[in-house]
Amino acid sequence: MRRIAVVGLSLFAAGCGGLPAAADSSRVDMCTILSDPELAQLSITPSSRTPVNRESSVGCEWAGKAFILSLERDAQMLASYKTRPRPAFISFAENTVNGRPAARFKVDRDGMDCEQLMDGGPVSLVISVAPVVSASPSVDSCAEALRIARMIEPRLPKAGS
Repeated sequence: MRRIAVVGLSLFAAGCGGLPAAADSSRVDMCTILSDPELAQLSITPSSRTPVNRESSVGCEWAGKAFILSLERDAQMLASYKTRPRPAFISFAENTVNGRPAARFKVDRDGMDCEQLMDGGPVSLVISVAPVVSASPSVDSCAEALRIARMIEPRLPKAGS
């Protein structure tokens, strides 16, 4: 009887008032999440796509007129970025993208590049914008990364789906 009560209480806590389960985005293909016309609308050259396969991150990178765009799926959860010791980042701020938990940070010393992360459950989804030095006018890399994240977020799996 006690076992039934514990299971019932656990189910109640998970469904009513417990923290919502994060959606699993571990199968999201960041290389195809934006179409070629969408990339072109961002002044990105779709044919410049280069696969990225770093230590714990996979995705693609494109060159554009004003910035280089990288879209990656990182094996690190969003929460792991929050707990990294400083000075891992030049700046770090928690935010949301269309209501999804997220964070924004800069790692380069000149403060030009910006990365916008989104919660993908067991992974994080990374939108990185690095301005092209010769671009005029210069791009606000964090504003651009957030704008692109807002385009991508509705296509990501939602909790409970």
